Amino acid sequence: MRNVRLAIIGFLAVLTLAVVFFFDNRELTGLTKDRLYPMMDEPRQHPQPLTDSVTELGNGIRVSKLYSRNDSTGLYFGMWYRDQRALINQEDEDWLREEGEIEFLVKAVDSNGTTYNAETEGIVQGTFSTFRYVQFEDFHYDESLTDLHVAFYPMKKKGGERKPHHLPLVEAVIQIEPNIQ
Repeated sequence: MRNVRLAIIGFLAVLTLAVVFFFDNRELTGLTKDRLYPMMDEPRQHPQPLTDSVTELGNGIRVSKLYSRNDSTGLYFGMWYRDQRALINQEDEDWLREEGEIEFLVKAVDSNGTTYNAETEGIVQGTFSTFRYVQFEDFHYDESLTDLHVAFYPMKKKGGERKPHHLPLVEAVIQIEPNIQ
């Protein structure tokens, strides 16, 4: 009888933990599994995907699918990582933080040579991961685009000003897939 009680208590404890992790990570899972769009505001229409899968950049950073609005303006995606201490282990730097997470300047250069800059904004915390939104409002999608070079620079405060670190934490080229639906 005692073993049955212990088994029931153990089962209930595991079930409770599973429910807590599910609700704690529901929004993060939706963003990383492409069930939610990586946009801070819910779009009125389904945005146009520019890539067909998640991209692994290195250093444990992943980038969601890239999206543009249906009028081919704006570029929206998200980045996520598990542990920022593993990303940046220079504790002596005065990194700019939002809700404890390091802010990044994201620089994107498209295959036509146009450069776009934006800072990460908004945070979705999960149990073990953090998701950051990246939005380039001045981006214009052109069907001749073949790739996008992205670089993530941690931001720091220097002399009272916001400045990106001189070296990117991670950078990569993301291939644009034409006519994805």
